[in-house]
This record gives sequence, C-alpha cells and structure tokens, in this order.
Amino acid sequence: MALVALLLVAALAPDGAAARRTRPPAVADSTAPVYVADDSTRSAQSLVYEIRSLYGGDDNYAAMEGIRYYLTYTIPGPEGAPVRTWTEAHYVWLHGAPRARIETVEDSSVVIVSGDTTRVRREGRWIDDAATVAAARQQALDAVWSARLPRNLLSPAIRARQLDPAKRGEPFTTRFWYEHPGLDRPQGTILDVTFAPPAFTLRRLRTFDPRSGGWTILDLEADRSRYDWTWAERRTLRAASDAGEPGPVLWTAVVQDMQIEGRMPAILLSPPDAGVGVVTPEKGR
Repeated sequence: MALVALLLVAALAPDGAAARRTRPPAVADSTAPVYVADDSTRSAQSLVYEIRSLYGGDDNYAAMEGIRYYLTYTIPGPEGAPVRTWTEAHYVWLHGAPRARIETVEDSSVVIVSGDTTRVRREGRWIDDAATVAAARQQALDAVWSARLPRNLLSPAIRARQLDPAKRGEPFTTRFWYEHPGLDRPQGTILDVTFAPPAFTLRRLRTFDPRSGGWTILDLEADRSRYDWTWAERRTLRAASDAGEPGPVLWTAVVQDMQIEGRMPAILLSPPDAGVGVVTPEKGR
C-alpha cells in the first residue's frame, strides 16, 4: 500500500456508452474453464447483484476508468498508542486486467502492477528481488480486488451461500468460496461479507487466507458517496479466531481525497525509467 498525488485529473465520462466505446472488446479465451453456478449460489449472489446501484450503478461504473485516493495507515501499540503511521497514494483501474500504482509518501517507494508485469521502486532504484516483488504485487492486487467489490463477487466460479436468512431491516452475511485457480483471490480463500442497513452497503469482510492459514476481519465504516459510488472512509483490520471472534487490531486506515476518474493517466503504469519489470504469469493463485 502506498501513495502520493501525481498529475492530471481526467474528466468523468458523461455516460457509460461513451466509456464502453473507448475500451477494446473482450476476447474470449477458448482454454478457460466454463463454470455454471448452482441454484443456491445464484440465489445468494442475487442479493449482491441488487446492491450494485450503490457502487456506481451500471452506467456510472462503466464510465469510471479508475479511482485515486490517499490511505493513511496506523499500527497501534499497547493501549492503542500508534507504533507506526504512514500514508500511501493509490491509483486503481476498475476494469480489465489488474492495474494499480501505489506510492508511499514517506519514502517515495512505488509499486506498479499492469497485468502480469510488476515494477517495484525502493530507495531510489527499480528492483527485481523475487520476494520483494511478489509481496508488493500481492498488495497491489489486494487494492484492485477491494476497489472492484461487490461486482467481482458475482462470478459463477465463486460458490456462494447465504449464512443467515435475509430479513427486512437486518444485516445479512453471504459466504464465498474461491475453490478454483485463476480467480482474483488465492485458491482456498473463504470470504464472509456482511451487508448492513440502512443502505445495505459492505460493512464487514471476514476472510480466511490460505497463504497465512488464518482469519482476519475488516470492518468498514463512515460511508461516503460521489456519482453514486460508495466507499468506506474508515477501515479497521483485526485478527480473528476460527469461530469468528474479533481479535487484536492489526491496523486502522483512513481514506482521504477520493477522486473518481473517467480517464487514468497511462504514464502512471509505465514511467520512462522503470525498465521492463518482472513478469509473473497468472496461472492460478
């Protein structure tokens, strides 16, 4: 996670049709597996489908090429006293292959992901250390995945179940299993998403990460909205028990200066001095 405002604020496209015309048509991959959602998955996902109007609506979302914002993190110590605080600038594309740029204000480090290519700048130079690049890439992919919620939960390849009955005026939680390779979460991820009234926006993400073998809870608060696009201004990540009980706070984060862009500057993804980058073919995560 990382940040620093650059230049250029592109005007938000006036309608979804215009934005769709500027994007190249998708090309079907004949080798990709075809998944068919079962009835229970379709039922659970239908509730998620209905709230997409809170996250841009179809036309506005199609017209948004990306978003940019600052994110200030704090790691708390004993009795909540901050141990470390840093700020990142995030530039995230909302459509197509994963694309993001994250800059850390304090040390000017940079992470750029464009499709399967990753570029990482540390201490004034572009590096290719495998472990550093892999960790930085995962951070950027997490930012892309978060920005594309909840639409990216509607894939037929993701099995879904309602954990509690939907009742008028009460929160509901849906569980998603990432059982197949090649999705935008590591294979084996389990995600419980809670939607809360009055608007039924995203309120809590409880996640099992197969890489760490542990659960976390991300609470989302202080919703803000622009162009019908909703985001949580305050975020708190906690460790969690297998039973779902919240544990210690790992970090808190505050979103600042959220901007919605109809055009994202392409130079952000390929600065002239960055070199070719490190290519990581996505053959399942």
